[in-house]
Amino acid sequence: MSASRHVYEFGDFCLDVAGRLLLLKTAARPLPLTSKAFETLLYLVEHSGEVLDKARLMRAIWPDVVVEENSLNQNISLLRRVLGECPGEYRFIVTVPRRGYRFVAQVRTIDELPHDTAHIPDAGSDVQPRTGARARTPIAILPFANLTGDPAMDYFGDAITEELINTLVQVRWFKVASRTSTFAFKGKNVDVRQIARDLDVEAVLEGSIRIAGERIRVTAQLVDGRTGHHVWSERYERGREDLARIQDEITVAIVDATAGYFVMGTTKRKTPTRDLAAYHLYLQAMALRAQPTEHNLENAMQLLKRALARDPDFARAWYALAEAQAHGAANGHCSMNLLRVAERDAHRALALDRSLSSAHAVLGLVSACRGSWIEAEAELGEASALVARNPEALAFHAVYVARQAGHRRRALEDLQSAYGLAPASAALAFHVGTQKLLDGEVVDAHKWINAAIANGFPKSLAAVQEARAELAMREGHFTEAAQALTEALSCASRAAGGFDAIRLFCAAKSDPSRNTTAIAALQSWAGKLYAEHLDRLTSQRLIVWFTQLGAIEAAHDVAHGTLDRLSLSGTVGSGWEILWTRDMHAFRDCPRFQGLVSRLGLIDYWRQYGPPDDCVLQGDSLICC
Repeated sequence: MSASRHVYEFGDFCLDVAGRLLLLKTAARPLPLTSKAFETLLYLVEHSGEVLDKARLMRAIWPDVVVEENSLNQNISLLRRVLGECPGEYRFIVTVPRRGYRFVAQVRTIDELPHDTAHIPDAGSDVQPRTGARARTPIAILPFANLTGDPAMDYFGDAITEELINTLVQVRWFKVASRTSTFAFKGKNVDVRQIARDLDVEAVLEGSIRIAGERIRVTAQLVDGRTGHHVWSERYERGREDLARIQDEITVAIVDATAGYFVMGTTKRKTPTRDLAAYHLYLQAMALRAQPTEHNLENAMQLLKRALARDPDFARAWYALAEAQAHGAANGHCSMNLLRVAERDAHRALALDRSLSSAHAVLGLVSACRGSWIEAEAELGEASALVARNPEALAFHAVYVARQAGHRRRALEDLQSAYGLAPASAALAFHVGTQKLLDGEVVDAHKWINAAIANGFPKSLAAVQEARAELAMREGHFTEAAQALTEALSCASRAAGGFDAIRLFCAAKSDPSRNTTAIAALQSWAGKLYAEHLDRLTSQRLIVWFTQLGAIEAAHDVAHGTLDRLSLSGTVGSGWEILWTRDMHAFRDCPRFQGLVSRLGLIDYWRQYGPPDDCVLQGDSLICC
C-alpha cells in the first residue's frame, strides 16, 4: 500500500479512505454504508475529539446541496447501528446537546490494513466473475459421532447426517460430497485436512451426539478444510421425548447456520422452522428463484404457499413469497395489487421475526416502484443496519434505487460488494454485467454476462436477451442484434409492426441516411400498441432508440406516456436507469426532462442524498454534464 493511502483504525474497525470501506479488523468483508454515511463517518474520524456543529457537518457532507437537518440525523443513526452502539451507549459518537456531535473513540492512522482483514475491491477495481462448478462451495458432511455410550443411538447420528446431506444438496450455494464418500470415514481417526483433500472440498461439517439425563445434546462444527481451523460451532440441546421431531428441527438449524455463514457471514440466526418438509419446500423455491423465469417464479410462489400451509409461522417463507411477488411486479407492469400483496407479506415476515432484514429490502423495492425514494432508502438502510453484510439489500439498493436515481458509481459499488458476499449467485453476476453495460464498459459487461449464463442464469429471460442484443449493437453487429430482438417479440408487438420497426432501426444504426424511415416505423409501432401491450422493455427501447436517432420529442412522448399509464395505479415503475447512460445526454438536455424527473419524484431524494453522478441540483433544476 502506498504511503498516501490513509487507513484509520478505531475500536474494532478500520476505515479505508481510498477504498471507501468500513471494515471489521477480524472479518474479511466490508460493512456497507451509503455514500453520504461514509462521508459523515470520515469527517467525524478526521476531526476526532472536536465538537462539530450540525451546520458545519452538513456543509462538509452536502457542499452543493441544501438539505434538512434530518438527513444528517439519519446518517448518524445509521452509523451508530453499523458500529454496534446500543441506545444510550456512546463508544464512538457522542451527541452534544444543542450543538452537534463529537467522535470520541481513539483513532490512529495505519499504513496498511491488518493482515487478517481482506480488502474488498471498490467499484473501480478489477473484480472478476467466477464461473464453473467452483462458483459453489464444495462441502462434506461427516457422520456424526455417537458419544452417548449407547450403540443403539448410532442410527440417530447417521439419520441426522443423511438428512443434512439431502437438505444441503438443495441449497444452491453448495456442492455436497456424496453419502458414500463421507460415510467411508465413519469411525476413522483421519485429520480433517486430509479428508478435505481426499474429497476435494473446502469445508467440512462434523458433529457429535451426547445424552445428559433426559436431554439430548447435538454439537455441530464447521471446519476450514485447508487449515483445519474451526470456523464456527453450535450446540443444540433438546428433550428426548420425540427423536424424529428433534432430528428435523436440528437438521434445519444446522443447514441454516451453515448457509448463513457462507452467505451472510453469521451463524447466529433464528431457526426458521421446525417443519423439515416446509423447509425442503422453501429450499426448492429458492433454487427456482435463482433462475427467475416467469414459469419458475410462479412455481416458486406455489411451493412457498405450500410451505406456509404447513407452518404459517415460517417468517422466511413469508419474506421469500413477498420478494417473488415484488420482483414480478417490478419487472412487469408494476401492478399495484401485486405490490400491495408483497408489502403485506413482507410485514407478516417482520411481525414474526423483526431481525429479518431482507423483508425491509422488499419494502424498499415496493417503495421505489411507487416513487417513494426516500422511504425506499430508509427501508434499505434498515435492512443493512440489521445485517450489515446482506447481499440482497445491497443488490436491491443498487438496482431499484441507485440505478434509477442516476447514482451509477454507487450502484456498481453495491453490486460488486454483494457479489463478493455471494459469488455463487449468477443473478448478481448478471446485475454487475448490466451495470457495466449501462456505464458503456462493453468488454467487462460481456465477461460478467457470459459468466452469469455459464453459471445457470437463463438465456431465455427477456433481460438477458435485451442485454445481449445491446452488446451486439454496441459492437456493431446490428444484424445479430435485430435477430435477437425480433425473436423475442410477443404476438401483439409483432402484429403492431415491431418486426419491421426493429430491423429498420438496426439498419439506421449502420446507415444514418435511413434515420427518417426508422423513426416513422418506430412511431407507427408505438402508436399501434395498446397500453396493455406496451411493456416495460418496449418502452425503454423506444425512449433510447428515438434519442439515438435524434427524435428527442418522440422519446419524451414515450417517457411521459409511460408515466401517464403507470400513474393511474399510483406507481412510477422501474427501468429508469436508461436516463443516465452516456448516449442519453440529448434527452437530458431537453427542457421536458426537468418535468419528467419531477414526475418521477426524484428531486426531493436528490436534495437529501445528492444528485446523479456528474450532475448538479440547482433549486428544482438538474444540470448534467
